[in-house]
Amino acid sequence: MKRNQIVSEFLLNDTEMPLHVVYQQLKGQPNELNDMSEICLASKNEVNQCTAMEYLYANGLFEELKLLIDQTQYATNKLVRKTSRIYQIMYDRKTLRAKQLKPAAPAKYIQSVNRLKINDEEYTLKILRNLVHIYSYFDMHQYGKIGTFNDSIKQDLLYVKDPLLYDLFNSRLNEALFNYHWKRNELILSRKYGYQLLKETNNQLKEIDIHNILAQGYLFESYDQAMHHVSVAMEMARQLQYERALYGLKNFTLPFIAAYYKRTEGITSEDKAEQAHIALAENDLDKCIRILESFDQLTPFQQYYLGRAKQDKYLLRTSYQRFIEERDDYFYARLPLEALNALDQ
Repeated sequence: MKRNQIVSEFLLNDTEMPLHVVYQQLKGQPNELNDMSEICLASKNEVNQCTAMEYLYANGLFEELKLLIDQTQYATNKLVRKTSRIYQIMYDRKTLRAKQLKPAAPAKYIQSVNRLKINDEEYTLKILRNLVHIYSYFDMHQYGKIGTFNDSIKQDLLYVKDPLLYDLFNSRLNEALFNYHWKRNELILSRKYGYQLLKETNNQLKEIDIHNILAQGYLFESYDQAMHHVSVAMEMARQLQYERALYGLKNFTLPFIAAYYKRTEGITSEDKAEQAHIALAENDLDKCIRILESFDQLTPFQQYYLGRAKQDKYLLRTSYQRFIEERDDYFYARLPLEALNALDQ
């Protein structure tokens, strides 16, 4: 049976076939994303519409997702309506300006999902709400808060009967665990999830994000491994003309890793703090200090750069404490700790 026949039959059938059944027929086919998008947007069955929103989101088909959100935001079915509202929040979080790396208002996303009345047995909505919490706390650098939501999703997944929706949600959980274990400095676990996700996903935008995190995760172990993942991510971003990812990789991840290894020839950044980091790597300490002392407030990273430039143990200890206490970031807390140990030798 040709793929277009499957789509035609779905569109012409009086009784709508479950999306997970259609997906099994289209899975892995060259036109899977196009065919599934068409079917997702044509879905009228409430269960199918909820699964369709997740399929479109998970595969980075944000234009199609927005069309489906607009179709379902005033649905008579409460579950569909609430689902549509949460995907609107997720859509807003994903559609940022080219040079905007983080959403401006993650706390508002948490408030928005918390305002929705979600019943105990509405397991898919609870999972979606918890995912919004995870993404928002990650955007706010509050990594320690993520663990509880991961555990809740694991429990609620047991009640998701739709096999396609289960797999899509499980992949999202694995992505959350990939990031969570990275920040916990549990790198073997983090990489296990990361490489598994790369094998499974069709979403190239997600692949770029995964390579970006894997690159950072190799910071303390291997310049070559880190730069391999940066190169793969940048090449994919160029091919997709994904401006925001390319901007982040060129101005943050690439110069950050290059400066850490003091291999900065030809490396530049539009970001002032990373300019200071490059100056530090090139032993231009006056420039590094001048840039950082012009800031009103310093992040833990910037405090670390300044502490190294000044060989100031107080600044380095403060940076370490802030990574742990403010962010629960045990991975990057290794930076000031490493610098303190070097000063003690």
